[in-house]
Amino acid sequence: MWDETGESGGQGADGSEERTFAALPPAHGRGFATSWWGQSWLRALEETALDLGQLKAGRRLARAGAVGAVSVRPGRITAVVQDRASAYRADVVWEPLSAEDWDRFVDMAVERAAHIAALLDREMPPHLVEDAAQAGVDLLPGIGDLEPSCTCEAWDHCGHTAALSYQMARLLDQDPFVLLLMRGRPERALLDSLQIRGARHSGPAQAAPAEGVPAGEAYALGALLPPLPPPPQPPEYAGEGPNLDTEAAPAPGVDPGLLTFLAGRAAEEARRRLARAVAPDHAGTPVEAEPALT
Repeated sequence: MWDETGESGGQGADGSEERTFAALPPAHGRGFATSWWGQSWLRALEETALDLGQLKAGRRLARAGAVGAVSVRPGRITAVVQDRASAYRADVVWEPLSAEDWDRFVDMAVERAAHIAALLDREMPPHLVEDAAQAGVDLLPGIGDLEPSCTCEAWDHCGHTAALSYQMARLLDQDPFVLLLMRGRPERALLDSLQIRGARHSGPAQAAPAEGVPAGEAYALGALLPPLPPPPQPPEYAGEGPNLDTEAAPAPGVDPGLLTFLAGRAAEEARRRLARAVAPDHAGTPVEAEPALT
């Protein structure tokens, strides 16, 4: 089934999750990647290919819109590339991370809420990749990691596998989870793992730590928690005012009836202002003047 972005989802022949992206329109301009993770992908391609002429041919094909729908699944991306009067199936293979590698990555991510916030914002900043590498998990390809395979039977990267790789860089700019799927973990499975592991990591409620927590990290955890309940609605009326009917005589110059009236008016005015403050159209409501003292 296709969604509004031209993407379909399902399972590959081996039962793993697969995402298929509709063919992108021709690319304009010189670059194919604007994000640094997309550029890291292209660097792994360009520093490995032995024939620079094939890379040039791949850029030409990708820029012309010759790459068809791109299928992404753990360990492999696939597309049909139209080259003149012939069509070729191009594949780029990259070994997925093991289950142990993903466990180390999730453990590392839940240690810092900023990593979770970055993933929820569909970003893969350098500090996330660097911390993952320190944990022994390589999220981005290195030199020689991307293995080509094409029905044109070229033994190295040909123009068709290069075109697929350049097209992949455009997809990575839009969503780094495409790369994580190729590494072996679908988006929903990864986010679920982060939420479950994060709940275990937080443990039972404890006393407040001596040192503070950066606001960015504290608020980032909220994205993995259920939303707060809606605020209570203001009362329909202000309620009963104070009862000044006592046996003690009022002080000279004090009118208990007038005080009761003024207290009721103040309570009603407070209720009315509260109702306006929580109303849906409050942002467009002009600011009221302060209540008069007389």
